[in-house]
Formats: sequence, C-alpha cells, structure tokens
Amino acid sequence: MIFFTNFVTLIRRQQEEAEIRLGSPARVQGNTVLLPIGTEVQVGDHLEYRLLSDELRMMGVIDVVRPHMPGANATDDHIEVTCVSGRRKEVPEVLAPALHPRISVVLALVADGRLSEAVVEALQLVEERVRSLTASDDSGCALMESAFGDRVPQLDITTTTGQAAQDEREGFRLLFAGVMLGLRNPHGTGRAALAGLDETLECLAVASMLMRRLDRAEERLG
Repeated sequence: MIFFTNFVTLIRRQQEEAEIRLGSPARVQGNTVLLPIGTEVQVGDHLEYRLLSDELRMMGVIDVVRPHMPGANATDDHIEVTCVSGRRKEVPEVLAPALHPRISVVLALVADGRLSEAVVEALQLVEERVRSLTASDDSGCALMESAFGDRVPQLDITTTTGQAAQDEREGFRLLFAGVMLGLRNPHGTGRAALAGLDETLECLAVASMLMRRLDRAEERLG
C-alpha cells in the first residue's frame, strides 16, 4: 500500500484560456509522482508542489501509467506519473480570424441558433458571386466546374506561378465544387445536422476563405 506523504496541485490549461486547478495527495519521488487511483491526470498537465524549503516546484506530465495498463504492476494501487521539471510555457493567445465582410452577415443566423441555415446562406453568397463574376446561368457544382475547370479558367484565384499555380488552381476547383456538394446541398435539403457552434463557424471560415480568393479573381478581371 502506498502512503501519500505529499500534496500536489494538478493544473490543466483550457482552450478558453482558463485553468483547472485540483489538489491531490501524492507521493513525489524525484520526477516520478504517485497519485491515488481515480485522479484525473493526463499527459500535458502540470503538477505543482512545495519543497521542504518552501520553494514552489513545477513539473510537466509526460507519461501516465494506470493500473492494468502496459507497464503497470498487477498489484499497483496507484497511478504512476512521469514528469519533467520546469516552468510552464504560456500558450500564446490565438485569435479567430475575422470573417470576410460578405460572409459575416450570416452571423445573425448563428446568433439565432439557425446553424444549418447560416452555412447554406454563406455558401449561396459564394455561389452568387461566382455566378456574377462569370455571367453564368449555371449553379452549384456545374457552375464551379465551368468557372474553375477549364485549362484557362474564367476566374484566376492563384497566388503562385508555374506548376504550383496549376496545382493550386485544381485544388481550389475541387474546394469550390466540394463545398457545394458536401455542405450547401445537404444542409439546403435539411437532411444534415451540424455538430454544434464550432463546426458551424468552421464551415463559415471555409466560405470566407473562398470569398477572399474571389476578391483576388475580381481584381484580376479589372
């Protein structure tokens, strides 16, 4: 039986910049820390505890072995955590990019909880702009193929030259057509459901990226 003679604080950084801090009894043996079974600890967490000198020590968790896992003893009645010493590096703040102005208008639908409708509206805006720039009567995938599929496409959205430009052009042809088939159509029929707000915003970000490429194409058209 393990006697836990120390006390540690488990620290976990959340995406929202917040921290979870949980106290736990422990037994610290150098860079190995033994914790009670049931302690919520995972790789990437940090453990903080005070030395006898009252100095605060911080360690990062690099491995967690629980009973019955490979590497554990059949009689283990604790969790074995391997750590490395050192202060945590602060995670730099990552800001979500602002949506293209023509796409940001659909955020009102998101605020109302109309997630699929927001995605459909954003992609219809992309479709309408392609149709306007090409003076085409086509729609959906056929429109994207006619605008980007020819050897000399009607709309040039590339940022590179040579073979790289050909690859880029083909890739964006597939992207423009793909969002019509994979996102706009299923959500337009009401037969698809988004996992939640995060997935909705990711779809809008794709639409925003395509709209910015259309900005480039329009500049080249003069």
